[in-house]
Amino acid sequence: MSECIFCKILSGEESASIVYEDSDFVAFMDVHPLSNGHCLIIPKAHHARLDELKSRQRAKLFNIGHKIIEAQKKAGLGIHGTNLLVNDGKAANQKVPHLHLHLIPRQSGDLLRSLPKLLLHLSGLFGFKTARKDLDQLAKDISQYL
Repeated sequence: MSECIFCKILSGEESASIVYEDSDFVAFMDVHPLSNGHCLIIPKAHHARLDELKSRQRAKLFNIGHKIIEAQKKAGLGIHGTNLLVNDGKAANQKVPHLHLHLIPRQSGDLLRSLPKLLLHLSGLFGFKTARKDLDQLAKDISQYL
């Protein structure tokens, strides 16, 4: 899938701030985060939709998500909650046709602060990218607790 940004990350054509990696999945920082510490988990094999994964792989995806959420909390992110989000298909606002699980750390009262970013995400515009050095530091901060 040469046009898929996530496949380009997997092939090394595009850079990413890696939080976690194993033989089946990789997790990295979202370059357009809805909150500080926003991560994405993707399968290494190109699958567009959640139902394309076998049940064991779906379970593994969410188990990895749980481990990263715990690491985010230990790093001081998402202490009050986390949004887990899968936009499964174009009708569900999936912008990149490669399955990905969002792990969005939340703090009490952060809705107004994150609302403009959410509206940009919904529109497909996304806004400015976060600096790579900042994403690398966040990835390091989270991954030390895995």
